[in-house]
Amino acid sequence: MDPVYKGTYPKDMLTIYEKQTDLSFLQQGDLEQIQQPIDFLGINYYSSDFVEASPVSTENPAGSKPVETSLPKTAMEWDVYPEGLYDLLVRVTNDYGKQPLYVSENGAAYRDEVVGGEVNDEQRADYLDQHLQSCLRAIQSGVDLRGYYVWSFLDNFEWAYGLSKRFGVVHIDFTTLKRTPKQSAYWLQAFIASQTVHS
Repeated sequence: MDPVYKGTYPKDMLTIYEKQTDLSFLQQGDLEQIQQPIDFLGINYYSSDFVEASPVSTENPAGSKPVETSLPKTAMEWDVYPEGLYDLLVRVTNDYGKQPLYVSENGAAYRDEVVGGEVNDEQRADYLDQHLQSCLRAIQSGVDLRGYYVWSFLDNFEWAYGLSKRFGVVHIDFTTLKRTPKQSAYWLQAFIASQTVHS
């Protein structure tokens, strides 16, 4: 985001990449074209990755390695870490100035099944609730957050996983195309009607 907002590339990233390439892809005049005013910034957030320091090498130019956590996981094996959304919103505001932000994607895949005509996806409702609480905290911390979009309304095709990972608040039977609102859809409906985030 530095090129858009600051007209520069992060020095730490240039240091890493100049060891991997000659940086000839950086052309004179690029940054003047890239650095333009924008109306708002959309942020997609699903999870955070945790790392610790590790020796720098050709294979590990950033000098970090992944750390396993004991946090709850989604069906994607992603950590459920709503604090990361708060941290990201606050960091973007601190690093690039106060501006209109939208959470343009936020959601979780779980192993949903229709049982007795219902889909009990309490984990997804909890995930959404916790991340909306993080949004409220960010607003209270001075972030100009204008909107929040759940990923996704319907179970969808995921490029790397096909139809095997279900992110929707509405279940789709991919054979019959029958749609069944999940518990999270009813939770979301009640949340929107209440216009209240419970902290």
